[in-house]
Amino acid sequence: MKLHLPALIDTQRFQVTAEYRRTEPFAVALTFPIEPQEARWVLGRELLDAALNTGTAGIGDVRITARGDLMVLALSTPDGSGSAIFRRDDLAAFLSLTYLIVPAGTESDAIDWAKAAKFFPEVSF
Repeated sequence: MKLHLPALIDTQRFQVTAEYRRTEPFAVALTFPIEPQEARWVLGRELLDAALNTGTAGIGDVRITARGDLMVLALSTPDGSGSAIFRRDDLAAFLSLTYLIVPAGTESDAIDWAKAAKFFPEVSF
C-alpha cells in the first residue's frame, strides 16, 4: 500500500510517500522527495503507533513527537539531521490501514520464514 502524505520540511510543502507491505509487516517506509535524490527511511510500525498513542517515541536517529494536531518526525545521520511535520490525523489514518492489512499481533504469520532462512542460513527458524 502506498499513500502520499503532505508534510512540511523546512519551509516547503512536500508529498511524502508512505508505504506498507504485508511482506515486511513490522516496518513502514517513508520516502522524502528531496533533491538531489529521494531519501527513504524505514521505521518500526510500533514506533509510529507509540508516538501516536503516547505523544512521543524513539531514541537516537529517529524521534517522533506529537505537538497538538501535528507530529514532528526528527531524523539524524552522521551526515546531518532534519525534521518533517505531518498532520497527526494523516499518520493515524495511514497506520490504521496497515492494521487492516496485517492486524497487530499477527505480524509473524505474514513473514515468509522459508525466504528469511535463505538470508540467514546459520539461524534456525
